[in-house]
Amino acid sequence: MAKYLAGVDVGTTGARCVIFDMQGNIIGNDYREYGASYPKPGWVDQDGEFLISQTMDSCKAAIAKSGVDPKEIASVGFSTQRSVTVPIDKAGKPVRPMISWQDARTGAEVADMMELIDAQEYYNTSGMPMGTTWIITKVLWMRKNEPELFEKTYKIIQNQDLVLKAFGADDYYTDTSDMAFYGVWDIGKVEWSDKLCKLFDVSPDLFGKPMPPGTQVAKVSAALSEKSGFAVGTPVCVGAGDQNCGVVGMGSIKPGMATVTLGTAGLAIVSLGEPIPGTGGLMITNHAHPGMWEAEGLTNAAASSYRWFRDVVGTLEKKMEAETGRSAFEYLNELAAAAPAGSKGLLYLPYLGTAATPRWNPNARASFIGMSFAHGRGEMARSVMEGAVLEIRDIMQSWMDAGVTVDLIRLGGGATKSPLWNQIQADIYGRPVQTLKVGESTVLGAAILGGVGAGVFGSIEEGVDTLVEVTGEIEPNMENHKVYEDMYEAYAKAYEGLAGSGAFDKLAEVQSA
Repeated sequence: MAKYLAGVDVGTTGARCVIFDMQGNIIGNDYREYGASYPKPGWVDQDGEFLISQTMDSCKAAIAKSGVDPKEIASVGFSTQRSVTVPIDKAGKPVRPMISWQDARTGAEVADMMELIDAQEYYNTSGMPMGTTWIITKVLWMRKNEPELFEKTYKIIQNQDLVLKAFGADDYYTDTSDMAFYGVWDIGKVEWSDKLCKLFDVSPDLFGKPMPPGTQVAKVSAALSEKSGFAVGTPVCVGAGDQNCGVVGMGSIKPGMATVTLGTAGLAIVSLGEPIPGTGGLMITNHAHPGMWEAEGLTNAAASSYRWFRDVVGTLEKKMEAETGRSAFEYLNELAAAAPAGSKGLLYLPYLGTAATPRWNPNARASFIGMSFAHGRGEMARSVMEGAVLEIRDIMQSWMDAGVTVDLIRLGGGATKSPLWNQIQADIYGRPVQTLKVGESTVLGAAILGGVGAGVFGSIEEGVDTLVEVTGEIEPNMENHKVYEDMYEAYAKAYEGLAGSGAFDKLAEVQSA
């Protein structure tokens, strides 16, 4: 009888290992940071070998903190950052630093791709809107700009492959939920696209081998046990991309179930029973659950906007925190709660990190609109919370436009610590929202997939039923919802006016100068 499961999240800025018991309680937890380098504007590189080293250290520390016998940990599964480009030689050594998904050096390659294929046709096949994030653009860039390094390259893999190989896998395996990020995957057929591969002159042999999440591919060796802390023989299992793992960890494994995560960035993902054509700037990916898909939307700021507001405007509350030990956010939340829904018509456009789904505008900038003498810091604080959620509402509009039905919404991320923010979400979406016991949804999803791979669970459904627990359901205030629908209309018009008039572009030009 299994007693514990391990989930490991190898993310963009750090690695986290969590040990769970079979009731979904966190028994041990450790986090190790790593950074990135920025050789030129728009370039983002990472050291893949250091990333692996930090992952091993996090695992060893989490097991030690848990106090459990490593032999009682039934499996380890992995959640990994997606769409990273890892070129390696035949010996498995990096040819160059790993290129991050955040890297935007490939604008010229995107333009070249658009000469070869209509952007909508590419979108419908690959599930990805044409852009610099996808690995195929980095392949084309390397081939053109680093031909000697490209000549030495045996494989171009992703983070999942890199981590699994370090943990003993006999080959380079990419989980099927991550395959879309290569940019030459047929999202509907769940296989390589012959047309896209031929068009861009690449062979699937260059990339990792597709492998379903929840598949065992190795066992911990004696040497690896020394590095990682896991017992010799512990099953090592394919997990999924971080957001795909997060969906599993929040129990969204049926069509129509949706998750919203407000953290540093924001993500809104709805599970689908069949793929939909590329629409509304959404990313369409394969679900970690076989035979399902996801429609994903990204926001770049989300809860970061509220942190910015605390740091820049909430200086009084920060001072009070230093004096009393009570969080500045709690003081700001009280101010925001005293303001009415809609913040007396004060609108915040949350584009501190530019606009992602569905607008995809790198020149968009944040702003307060509608301010008057009637507005104070309470309305400003609340409008920041509302603006972050209105951007998610904008993503949901793309779902509606595509004919996607949403039956249930579950919330995750740091914002769930605020009952007010949870209520604002229910009110803006106009439907009940659920909160969950475990906030670490990516590592919980990885642990579930590891449990499936090791045979602890007979299916992903069984793993979710065992470990994912709903702790609350919040009903919407429909009177507030009416106000928020008006605010959403103002939100869309405000964006369109600023973007259409060239105001965003001019401000970006001034800021660059």
